[in-house]
Amino acid sequence: MRIPSASRSRKFLESTAPKYDAGVRRLLTVEDTFAMSGRGLMIAPMPARHELRGPGDITVELRLPDGTRREARLSVLHEDLYPTPAIRRWACLFRDLGKTEVPIGTEIWCDEAAFMPTLRTAR
Repeated sequence: MRIPSASRSRKFLESTAPKYDAGVRRLLTVEDTFAMSGRGLMIAPMPARHELRGPGDITVELRLPDGTRREARLSVLHEDLYPTPAIRRWACLFRDLGKTEVPIGTEIWCDEAAFMPTLRTAR
């Protein structure tokens, strides 16, 4: 029985590891969409306010379930609800896309700069 060398094993692991784009992070995976007349396409789930910078527009990459990718503009909106929920969330809206263009299962990726910094705790 032949034992593979360490460098050979490392190359195998590197070739099979998932590839991630540097400087971008997955914001969410679309679970539902709501077409709102006069506003656009609202997506769910909505990210927590402590996770994402807002309000404003950000450029995102849509990674559709069929493997295709496209760039889009996501509006991050301040929506007040009553009663105020325990976790406050941003409303996310595509003003120029429809339900067929953002199918359920689409991953939304954006630049790291769109996320709020995380606090590191001392160990």
